[in-house]
Amino acid sequence: MKRIFGALRRSINRNNYLNKAVKQVEKVDDGKVKIPTPRHPSEKEYIENAQMNEEIKEDLEMKHETLIENMNKFSIRSIEPVERWTSSRPLPTWESEWLHRNDPVWEYGFYEPPEEKIPKGKLTFREALEVMRAKLELQGNPGFKRPQRPEAEKILQEHSAVHRVEKEKLDRMWQYFRPFERRDEQKVVRIADLAALQEAMHGYSDEASLTDGFRENLRKMLEQDSNAKESFEKLDEKEQQLFLEAVKEQRQWEHQRLTERLTEIESMNEKASRADNKKKEKRNHFSEGYVERRREGSNHSNSDASKR
Repeated sequence: MKRIFGALRRSINRNNYLNKAVKQVEKVDDGKVKIPTPRHPSEKEYIENAQMNEEIKEDLEMKHETLIENMNKFSIRSIEPVERWTSSRPLPTWESEWLHRNDPVWEYGFYEPPEEKIPKGKLTFREALEVMRAKLELQGNPGFKRPQRPEAEKILQEHSAVHRVEKEKLDRMWQYFRPFERRDEQKVVRIADLAALQEAMHGYSDEASLTDGFRENLRKMLEQDSNAKESFEKLDEKEQQLFLEAVKEQRQWEHQRLTERLTEIESMNEKASRADNKKKEKRNHFSEGYVERRREGSNHSNSDASKR
């Protein structure tokens, strides 16, 4: 009985607490009870001094006529805000871009102003590409064929952007930006060359194949580097021959080093494979012995059961 009455008493007390809390919240919402905001501990001393000061209390309770007169002078008028100007031009959409896809002024996805409206010292994205492509034809990689050199020279002399923009700015633009250059060329390689390369990778090539074509490669290298070509041509025939022999010796030494390294790698691979085979043999031997022991144990158990 005590437990039953105790449970009832606890439930009644809980409901009373909840009802009191709800009533307190309703009073706060209605404004009947004012809950002051929490103050910082450092302000406690100043608040206590202000409450104890009689002059401050009198000043707060006094009615200041000047303040009331100043408040009465205020006049408040409400007016509607001025309407902002809104553009009637429609915003760009996918449909509008599709409609203007073939227009030259919309080629790069944005409107390009006409040439007479471009201020001095400025240029469009199209003009920048045209100028940089012309410079690429003149100052690009000499290893590629450049059939449009005369046309590029004419563009750099007569282009409107060249006359509108300073040469220093154009040079700075060329220093930090380059257009992409695409070359649709294929290099055909013989099957015999691929086989020789595969043999060289495995270390089976002879020394003669390493020195073949060395003069041709040296000639191409010297053509790319003019200083090296001039220094090589200044040498007499004997010095050139000594230089070629030294390079051949260097290539032979490098080939020998690579073959030795390949043999070391092959020996290491063989050792690793032998170690793996030994581990597999031990594992198989252990599993076979385990199976035989299990079989012998089962035979002994069967014989004991038959004897019984």
